[in-house]
Amino acid sequence: MKKLAVIIFSVILCVLDAAAQVDSARMALLDARMEEYFALLEQEPVSVKIEECDALIEASQDPAVRQAIALKVYDHYRHSALMGDEAVAIHVTDTWFIPGKVPMGSDSDLFEARMFADFNRLSLIGMPAPEAELTDPLGESVFIGEAAVRQARQTSVYYFYDIDCAKCKLETATLRSLLNDKDYPVAVYAVYVGTNEEGWKRWMKNSFVLDTEETEVFHLWDPDSSADLQFKYGIIQTPRMFLVDQEGTIIGRGLDTGSLEQMLDVLLDDGEYDYGSEASKALFDKLFSTYGGSVSASDVADVASLLKGRTLDLGDTLGFKHLEGDLLYYIAGKREEGFREGAASLIDGYILTRPDIWNTDEDTLMVVGMAEMLDGLLKKAPVGSKIPRMCIKGWNKFRQKGGYMFFHAEGCQICEAEMALADSLGLDYFAVNMDALEEKSPKKARKLLDAFDLSGLPFVMKVSEGGIVERRYLSLTEQLLFLEEKE
Repeated sequence: MKKLAVIIFSVILCVLDAAAQVDSARMALLDARMEEYFALLEQEPVSVKIEECDALIEASQDPAVRQAIALKVYDHYRHSALMGDEAVAIHVTDTWFIPGKVPMGSDSDLFEARMFADFNRLSLIGMPAPEAELTDPLGESVFIGEAAVRQARQTSVYYFYDIDCAKCKLETATLRSLLNDKDYPVAVYAVYVGTNEEGWKRWMKNSFVLDTEETEVFHLWDPDSSADLQFKYGIIQTPRMFLVDQEGTIIGRGLDTGSLEQMLDVLLDDGEYDYGSEASKALFDKLFSTYGGSVSASDVADVASLLKGRTLDLGDTLGFKHLEGDLLYYIAGKREEGFREGAASLIDGYILTRPDIWNTDEDTLMVVGMAEMLDGLLKKAPVGSKIPRMCIKGWNKFRQKGGYMFFHAEGCQICEAEMALADSLGLDYFAVNMDALEEKSPKKARKLLDAFDLSGLPFVMKVSEGGIVERRYLSLTEQLLFLEEKE
């Protein structure tokens, strides 16, 4: 978030300037800066947006400017086109407006904001679908919500409509066409929110008839308005559509048929995912290029956390698996220090410790197995450990005094370039020719393979006195280029 920090700083400066005299020119400048701020935050997860917006509101000590900032934040996220952003507006209402830390403007504005928060907080992205008892055409009770979905273990669509709503008629026709064409393995709960029972039954027979094998439709209504759908699902106007995953978690809200189709196509894709594709490599190349010339282990951890925030934290388990799996494959193809050392945070934090997520045979074959293999390599001679004694000429003397250690292979141009650079820099290093050692003493070569990650050569380490590993996966060429770029 280095770029974000710059914008935050400039916004705060603008706030401080405006605090001296709140006039229209300064407020216009503040508005422009905040639009830049919102644009930069756009792709961040909701949790980050909430944290950053709290910090921004807190930054100003001038009551009028603070109010202007809070109202701007509320208005932007209240009307954002991005699904899930309304959670920020609700947070600002709960944290700043309702407690009176920042005045809303008028009692009617505060009442409207409170109503919006109350009618939407239970059905936000990532929340368990609220339970509601409805009635089917035969007068029997049917429950919707997290518990019912978990029991059925079926992805569900909740479609709330009114037979007298013009937009509902159009959306219903579009939704019916989609479901007939694609026959998704989902349960569709079509919930009528009006009171005209006869009109509802005619509508069921004429307006929402499907010819599908996989898609199941359940027609329900709330005849006496006892289910409190306004409060639980924010049904203030219709149509209103939600997507709920098999765990009963809301993963889509405020959907139209087009956005529902996009989500279902991804969610229900049962084809084998192509981890490490060229497209994913290009994505991560572009992403890591924003960190400058040298990627650190903490940068890798930040990216892994960012991916989680944009997927799993929003209820998108499949997206989480695809992106974190792609990141693992991307890192596995890298030998740079930052990527290799950073792999531990990805493996330990998001893969091997989450068997609840990586729980299929394909996961084990394609991702978990890869993570275990890479984890085993990373645990060989980690930073802080002592390299073992070896019966190799000069080894134990080097171990005692420390320096650079090069494991290399015959005919490896990169190996030769690295050692030539070390010579030109006058570095004290110890070189081990793995090809020559394998030919002369296979047992010693195998011991080295067991002790160090020699899956790719050259493998360069920096060792302190006493044989303690200081750094691994070094590239003198990249370090030199990085230093030159900084200068």
